[in-house]
Amino acid sequence: MLVIAFVVEILIMLGAPVALWVFLWRRYRASWGLIAVGALTFILSQVVHLPLNWGLGLLGGGRGVALWPLPAMAAVAGLSAGLCEEGARYLVLRFWRRDARTWIQGVTFGAGHGGIESILLGLGVLMGFINMLILRSVGPEAFGLSGELLEQTRQQVEAYWGMAWYLPLLGGLERIFAMTMQIALALLVLQAVVRRNLLWLGAAILAHALVNAVAVGLMQSGVSILWVEGMIFLMALGALGVILALRLRPTEAAEQEALAEG
Repeated sequence: MLVIAFVVEILIMLGAPVALWVFLWRRYRASWGLIAVGALTFILSQVVHLPLNWGLGLLGGGRGVALWPLPAMAAVAGLSAGLCEEGARYLVLRFWRRDARTWIQGVTFGAGHGGIESILLGLGVLMGFINMLILRSVGPEAFGLSGELLEQTRQQVEAYWGMAWYLPLLGGLERIFAMTMQIALALLVLQAVVRRNLLWLGAAILAHALVNAVAVGLMQSGVSILWVEGMIFLMALGALGVILALRLRPTEAAEQEALAEG
């Protein structure tokens, strides 16, 4: 059962973004180029985000912000993600893709950003799954491990295959929730560009920081994973509301076009 759950998780993480991209292309004639730009934006944001987290001590462990009280550590982790990802989105939309100003273009851009994140994480899950299958079938000893390292590897393999069957499925659903939030955040950043009001960018950064801080804080506090995913689901519903609300609110570019046609 656990093997099936992992296969489903991987299919969701790899297939859901592609399905979304195809839907946007077929339904709205969305630009594949803008999807690619959104994906590239996420990758470029991580070029800054990952070294920043390492410098803060959030990666590598045992130093820096990682030693702070949990609320402060979660807040810094959230702001780190928000500043890097939303800042990257703003710069790309403001100075590069100046043609992307409509609601559907914002959705497309966000879908590329969140979609590539899901695919990269899905590839990581796939590689881990393959490694654990091999380790379970041939044993860690086949790789020449010994002593403490051998014992640690055995414990990791036992923990991996001993997890509840539904956990991988929750991981797959979390990627769908995350893509919804990424699209909503991209639309907030687009409002900052179109309306020339950085308060929208600040709202996107704070919203991103809040989502990450809540997720990190809950996981580090040791609460049930069901509570964590339930909270993420509620935040995804809020993000969906933002997406729909901004669709009903015309952008400045749309208002100018309507005035010109009128």
